[in-house]
Amino acid sequence: MTNEDRQRTMDFIVQQQAKFAVSMERLEEERIRDQPRLAALEKSYKRIEDVFQRLVALAEITDWRLDRLETTTSVLETKTSALETNMAALAAAQRHADERLSALIDIVIQDRGKSS
Repeated sequence: MTNEDRQRTMDFIVQQQAKFAVSMERLEEERIRDQPRLAALEKSYKRIEDVFQRLVALAEITDWRLDRLETTTSVLETKTSALETNMAALAAAQRHADERLSALIDIVIQDRGKSS
């Protein structure tokens, strides 16, 4: 390699280092300029994370309440069914009592008719 080749190589390396230094300086300026915006974004991400955690907690509470509601609904359905059965039995007993009362009234009426 000649001195001229070495000089060109060294000039090339110096040029590349200068370009690299300019690029690094520009990146540092951008970092400094963007720092407030990045800080605001970090705050926003933190708020989003907090909101997400609250939503997850609310979803868990809602699931628990729905499970409890399903259990309560099942119990109410069972009790309603029992109540309907009891009401049917009561209606049948009432019909039977009405029939017996009607029969008693008929007997009393017939007895009065014979007494007169």
